[in-house]
Amino acid sequence: MTHVFKRPIAFPRSQIFAIAFLGLINIVIAQLKDLPDIEGDKKHGLKNLSILIGPKPVFWTCVSLLEITYGVAIMVGMSSPYLWSKIITGVGHAILALFLWYQAKSVDLESNVSTYSFYMLIWKYVQNIFSFLLLNEDATTLLPPELVLLLS
Repeated sequence: MTHVFKRPIAFPRSQIFAIAFLGLINIVIAQLKDLPDIEGDKKHGLKNLSILIGPKPVFWTCVSLLEITYGVAIMVGMSSPYLWSKIITGVGHAILALFLWYQAKSVDLESNVSTYSFYMLIWKYVQNIFSFLLLNEDATTLLPPELVLLLS
């Protein structure tokens, strides 16, 4: 058996969720990053998803994927044995999901400033997701034991 930090290797739910979330969020961020510069990409002959199918389908697909991650995060949070973790994770993610939807509806896809502003908002969401992820009961397995001791 291989050991890391003198512990056996394990893949808890929170770690699997974090890996899946990061993969999905990287896809979303890559697609949203292309939205403000469609004209420049067309001018230079680039073919990305925003050019091929249009900014509106790309944008709403990205928003839908983000909303799905919030739904999954709520379900993962509800699986915690701690009531306080269920409440904070569920309510926190629900509020962020509603705020994301509200912000997405106000984005003008014709405005580079508006799409770039939404793109930067997604980075703030990433930070919030990881804050809530740390409330999950086995999220500390993502961290080295030395850091867990410092945080406790």
